[in-house]
Amino acid sequence: MASNQYDLLIVGGGIAGSTLARAMALSGAHVLVVEKERSFTDRIRGEIIMPWGSVEAASLGIYDILLAGCANEVAGERFWANGAEAPYREFRTSTPHNTCGLSFYHPEMQELLLAQAMAAGAEVWRGASVGAVYPGSRPSAEIAIAARLKRVDARLIVGADGRGSHLASLLGFGRSKDETELFIGGFQLANCNAIPNALNFFLRGEHGLGAIIIRTRAENCRAYLLHHKDALPRRLSGARDYAAALDRFRAIGIPEQWLKDAAPHGILASFEGAHRWIDQPPRDGCVLIGDAAGTSDPVWGNGLSRTLRDVRLLRDRLLADRDWHRGAAAYAADHDDHFQRLRRAERLSTALFFSMGAAAERRRERAFALFERYPGLYPDTMGVGPDAPLSDETIRLFLDD
Repeated sequence: MASNQYDLLIVGGGIAGSTLARAMALSGAHVLVVEKERSFTDRIRGEIIMPWGSVEAASLGIYDILLAGCANEVAGERFWANGAEAPYREFRTSTPHNTCGLSFYHPEMQELLLAQAMAAGAEVWRGASVGAVYPGSRPSAEIAIAARLKRVDARLIVGADGRGSHLASLLGFGRSKDETELFIGGFQLANCNAIPNALNFFLRGEHGLGAIIIRTRAENCRAYLLHHKDALPRRLSGARDYAAALDRFRAIGIPEQWLKDAAPHGILASFEGAHRWIDQPPRDGCVLIGDAAGTSDPVWGNGLSRTLRDVRLLRDRLLADRDWHRGAAAYAADHDDHFQRLRRAERLSTALFFSMGAAAERRRERAFALFERYPGLYPDTMGVGPDAPLSDETIRLFLDD
């Protein structure tokens, strides 16, 4: 069994792993990325970086890379509630750092950033998987690649292998989970030139239904159907349900001219919209980032932004402290704080926007009136993410009958 020594072993070559690998390689670290996929495939999520996440992307040096290579700049939000359109929100003039969002086709983004990590000097093994991990003062792992087993030592092992992280399982981490309240299903639409280039969000709160449509390529969009667990008799799945999904979109209020030429394609699948997380994700020279450490509710679209926040927090801790075990522990405290603040705000949004029934509709009407009168009252997770202030008094103001 051959021995290889690195500063950083990163398990997973998606946005978290490749961005961290690039940043640390540019800082002089000897980095290995282990990625099980030989080519990335569509997983029906992860198409947008919110304006607050764009700040993180710029700090990590990938905003311009994404924009030049695969991304579309999302300049604002168009929001419809019960068929009525709210005033257009322009992100550059309504966010603290005057930033736009970015949207893209997720596999293209992954390939681009992994190539950038390699260009920065990181070594990448594709089609490789972790068979065992040995935490300790200098942790190591057994990597299966090309029918061989290699032992790799590192100063720090980072799990960036997404929700259901294999590394987290090998380390014995327990994962907490909120009760599922929402579901989200997505598929792609071609021939969608009639759809505005914006984050288009539709809500039929009294029915527990919503939709999001964003442009991912020049003539292609991702369309998401959002619904309360009690709103639909079953979850939509497969090409057989394309027509049913489009019918739901029309009922929610998406204009017919947007849909008449649009052609559904790709995978249609639905999945739970609940938070899952690991408290304190470091262990004896190993640490988790991004979805491996915690997944936010995908309905609210903050997953990639939150992942980039993790990458930036860990990068900064490692560059500031030669003791990487201590730096990983400090990052974990940062991660837990930011994740739970974002979770708190997103759960308020779920209760406010998608709760069904007459009492919920009255709360919603009262909340929208308060938003209009006091724009800074509602936590702006698009603009500032987990940094949005949210007190117990504010939550009670919105949710108490």
